[in-house]
Amino acid sequence: MAQHKVSMPAGRIDVRQELEEAPLGGFHIRLGVLISMILLFDGYDLYNSAYIVHYVAGPWGLSPTRIGIMLSSGLAGFAAGSAVSGLLGDRFGRRSILLLGCWGSGVMSLAIALFAHSLASYIALRVTMGLALGLLMPLAITYINEIAPKRSSNVFTSLFFSLGWVSGSSSAGLIAAWLTPHYGWQSLYYVGGVALVFALAIQLWLPESPRFLASRGRWEEVKPLLYRLRPDRAAAYDAGQFATGGAISHRSPLGLLLSRDYRLRTLSFWAAGALSLFSAYGLSGWLPTIMLKRGENLSSSFAYGSLFAGMAVAGGLISGFIADRVGDRRRVISASYVLGAAMVALLAWATDRTTTLIAVAGAGAFVVGSQIVLNNLVAATYPTEMRGTGVGVFLGLSRIGAMFGPAVAGVLQQWSGGPGIMFAAIGAAVLMTAMLVLTVGPSQPHVVVTNAH
Repeated sequence: MAQHKVSMPAGRIDVRQELEEAPLGGFHIRLGVLISMILLFDGYDLYNSAYIVHYVAGPWGLSPTRIGIMLSSGLAGFAAGSAVSGLLGDRFGRRSILLLGCWGSGVMSLAIALFAHSLASYIALRVTMGLALGLLMPLAITYINEIAPKRSSNVFTSLFFSLGWVSGSSSAGLIAAWLTPHYGWQSLYYVGGVALVFALAIQLWLPESPRFLASRGRWEEVKPLLYRLRPDRAAAYDAGQFATGGAISHRSPLGLLLSRDYRLRTLSFWAAGALSLFSAYGLSGWLPTIMLKRGENLSSSFAYGSLFAGMAVAGGLISGFIADRVGDRRRVISASYVLGAAMVALLAWATDRTTTLIAVAGAGAFVVGSQIVLNNLVAATYPTEMRGTGVGVFLGLSRIGAMFGPAVAGVLQQWSGGPGIMFAAIGAAVLMTAMLVLTVGPSQPHVVVTNAH
């Protein structure tokens, strides 16, 4: 690989080090809240399709296989949007692409409510909405990792990821139970359109990532952000000159993902992400329908979906807290996925409500919650100049797995006549994810890409 080390000149201020060593402050919290608002868009749409199956299956003539295709439809757009978001974010900046996704997804939510009158029209609109939503998560994860203080990075990123994404995903079930019986399934997407208010707030108050600005040498824009993140260092910033340490490479960020230094980790991440989201989306997409077949009423079936999503907060924070103290995220994430597989097995065998509640809560905590910390591990592995691309391609390929989750689950149920084989397939996928995470080696020295734009 064509790269060489860059030493930090005496008297220069290393922006990367300043951000990592910053004490957690009010400006961190404000930026974290704004990122949470972005992730709410993504989370809210995650389970919406699952909550409208009850209303559209009859009128649209849906078999289990066609239901699976409907549940997976938006994920095709998600995968494509995620795959290109990092490349765009590394070229044009995190902020502009995040804003494009926010405005686009809000508008498309309203379009679904107004114009989706058949399976074909719903799929077409949801794929388009997925393209916009796919831009959000990779760059939101990238952004929040680039501002997180090192000593609390796992808890900080897990907390604000959960605050937005899980709040959106868990609230969808509650809103569905409350609104759809009275106002129809379209009400879910009208509520999604209200998120355009959040898009305006983000437009007004979210600055560009200081690490991205530093990687482009835009020091006049970096300085005001550092003043706010580390006001105690204002005098040093006035007197010093800024620089960013690391190594320089003359390869594109996409090429570096499969270079010798990153190849094994990149391939392991891609496979682990695809299997993890295959499991998470397969469970989430079919959970309300399976609970209805087990005799639950509509409201309680939707509540199980919200519990599954909401418990990801607990799982992500627990895993993040332990990872910050243990220091080896790989082992923590792998152990969490093993617990997730155990909860999937318990859910398959559950016959009473108490056991079902425990299994659903545990699966949410240790399947979806583990994914949150896995996202942070991926972001921390890659340097600033290729981080957006690394996270974006990871989530794009992961969402191909997510796209197959509900569809494969539907085919398995139609073939076997019940959900047993589906649970077995999902449990096996979660265990394979745990094994793959352990193959990820320790991080290599970060590189700075000079010809990325």
